[in-house]
Amino acid sequence: MNYRIKSKWLVVVGALSAQMAIGALYAWSMFNQPLSEAYGWTLNQAYTTYSIALASFSVTMILSGQVQLKLGPRKTALIGGLLYSGGILLSSFATTPLVLYLTYGLITGAGVAFVYVCPLSTLIKWFPEKKGAITGVATAGFALGGFASKFLYGALLGKAGFSPEILSNTFLVVGIVFAIMTIGGALLLDVPDETVEGAKCKVSVGKDYTRWEMIKTPNFYRLLFSDMLALMPGLLVIGLARDIGMQFAGMGAGLAGTVVIILALVNAGGRLASGQLADRFGALNVYRSMYVVTIISLAILAFVNMSIPIFIVAIMGIAVGYGSFLSLVPTITNQLFGGKYFSANYAFVFQAYGIAALLGPRIKELSTGFSMTFAIALTTAVIGLGIATTIKPVKQEQEDTENITLTEELSKG
Repeated sequence: MNYRIKSKWLVVVGALSAQMAIGALYAWSMFNQPLSEAYGWTLNQAYTTYSIALASFSVTMILSGQVQLKLGPRKTALIGGLLYSGGILLSSFATTPLVLYLTYGLITGAGVAFVYVCPLSTLIKWFPEKKGAITGVATAGFALGGFASKFLYGALLGKAGFSPEILSNTFLVVGIVFAIMTIGGALLLDVPDETVEGAKCKVSVGKDYTRWEMIKTPNFYRLLFSDMLALMPGLLVIGLARDIGMQFAGMGAGLAGTVVIILALVNAGGRLASGQLADRFGALNVYRSMYVVTIISLAILAFVNMSIPIFIVAIMGIAVGYGSFLSLVPTITNQLFGGKYFSANYAFVFQAYGIAALLGPRIKELSTGFSMTFAIALTTAVIGLGIATTIKPVKQEQEDTENITLTEELSKG
């Protein structure tokens, strides 16, 4: 376990292998109908498994970020791979919702958290001059994993005649596949040392904040709440894209299913493109620009007479924004609070995702129709952009802090 990886490209391969495996979490919707038919569960009971997994993923990030600082990315990702694949394998024995909530919801969700934090914190150390681009690659791998796994699940489950045996075998096979991908990927993770080209480059800008120092800064709360409000529209739209396309835009089932696939690719493309743009124009600038794209898209959906082409363009704008936010926020966290404690710090910022995952779909429940849903999401996005504009670059934040400290000292004197 103490061997060293000298090639940064081997590390990239390992990171992408692990990220694509845990990205399969996004394809959970493939199991809703099969579970309902095989065991007589309601769709809500099946979907609750996914909600628990997302909550476990988000909350466990706080622990996994700290563990990564102590054990390093390889051992932390190995823990994650064992939890993730182990939870899926145990799910092959689940015959009740409660058991599945424990195995796939809690255990697999926790495994995602332990794996997810490692590629991000590792790759930005290997590519210090391309933090935005490499973060885009890592997060795009996560999104593409969700896209590719839908085809794997579809091949294993079939299209009809779902039975407990088919579901059990599916969980067993994918558990083995993802064990190979996560554990194999974890074994290739390593951090650079002084002899590796680029390792001496400054990874972060300004001070390295501990997580306790970070949560005392205004920038933390500005980033947390703006990120939460940024992700809510994407989680709402992507999770219900097929239903929205059919009920709101008048699409047929086939076209609506195709749109879901397109959104997955656009989501991944947004992550890659925003990472490249962040290195060129600044992550904060691109972050705010993606907010504008999201707001325009929501305004079209809320107030423009709908047609299928207009709907597709608008919903793609939301998907681009959603993917971009997930790619940009790790880079912004690194720039604002430093790279030394990145994994622990980003774990706290990532709680915005967990909150958004709970609140985003609830917007639909509070609405009388999709137009009202998009209008509410538009309002929250405008508020989020307002908060995002108050996030201050590192130097300005430090100068403001020093001025406050000086004022306090003078007042005491």
